[in-house]
Amino acid sequence: MSENKNYDAKKERKKNRSRLWNRLNKNHRRSQQLTKKYGITLEDYEVMLESQNHTCKICATDKPLGVGTWKVDHCHTTGKVRGLLCNNCNLGLGNFKDNPAVLASAIKYLNDSAETTNESL
Repeated sequence: MSENKNYDAKKERKKNRSRLWNRLNKNHRRSQQLTKKYGITLEDYEVMLESQNHTCKICATDKPLGVGTWKVDHCHTTGKVRGLLCNNCNLGLGNFKDNPAVLASAIKYLNDSAETTNESL
């Protein structure tokens, strides 16, 4: 039983050290994640954000919303990074499966219903 306690305590110390390192090295960790997931560095991310005037590439809001910060939008087929989006726009594209035809259909639907709504007023 005492071996299990020692093992658990050692495991907990290791986990705490890892958490502390991650907290103290946030930028390094973020850069690693961006490079691994999207093939860009933290500097690339910051340059992209600056070129977008710190706004969402779709709706131009200056608030990323949701959890975390700006979302890196990328093509799921090629992996190519397209830009930085707010949480709402990122979820919107995801819900439409990044399919331009479905998005065009949604736009037509909204335009048609706006015309119908305006005619009834």
